[in-house]
Amino acid sequence: MQEPDSPHVFFRRIIFDVTPTECRVAMEDEHHYFILQLGHDGERITSVVSTARRTPWTLCPEAERQLQMFVSQPLRQRIAVTLPEIDSKQQCTHQYDLLMLALSQALRPGRREYLVKVVGAMHEYRHAELLLDDDKLLDWRLRGTVVHSEDQCNQQDLRSIMPWADEHLDDQMLEALFVQRRAVMVAASKGFDLDLIPNAGVAMRARAGACFVFQPERAVSAVRIVGNTRTDVHGADDLLVE
Repeated sequence: MQEPDSPHVFFRRIIFDVTPTECRVAMEDEHHYFILQLGHDGERITSVVSTARRTPWTLCPEAERQLQMFVSQPLRQRIAVTLPEIDSKQQCTHQYDLLMLALSQALRPGRREYLVKVVGAMHEYRHAELLLDDDKLLDWRLRGTVVHSEDQCNQQDLRSIMPWADEHLDDQMLEALFVQRRAVMVAASKGFDLDLIPNAGVAMRARAGACFVFQPERAVSAVRIVGNTRTDVHGADDLLVE
């Protein structure tokens, strides 16, 4: 497969800080910066508080109210691919993903960090790597959305991989895939200048119904926050600097 040679590199960093009663998760990439604080009793989520520090659209922070649907969800050893009782399309995609991860992370006190790097971010040929606490778990070449790798994900299509992954991957690899898949999808946005899109309604043809903001009843009201895409991210150390 062709090796990507591109200056377009995308990074996403996620840090979990977990105590016996709380799980704090922070995520940042070029377009997003969220901090979620979850309370739990060792068995279920008891509270969810979200801080949206940087988002593409003005209405993204309002999705916090949808996150309250996770209160009383049971903690679990293995990440759930879906939750039938929660409609992901009515959630902020990125905060939803973080909560899905937190449902299993909350059972493991300590600090953990995921880092995803995507080279050739918006091109047909890409190279994606995922590290967990500096240990490389995934190393993929991609053509479009098809994975070329030396692991179990080889030849799988990211658009349809999750049911297969839930059946075939162990807990750690399933969680790693969950994180890397989303980062690869978001990385493709490096090919767009979001500041040229005045509101989410303009992009409805491609994104209709995809998430909380891209619902017909609110997309036009979700105004682009000009200048909210970072152009100074050159590595992990540039993200989650609090």
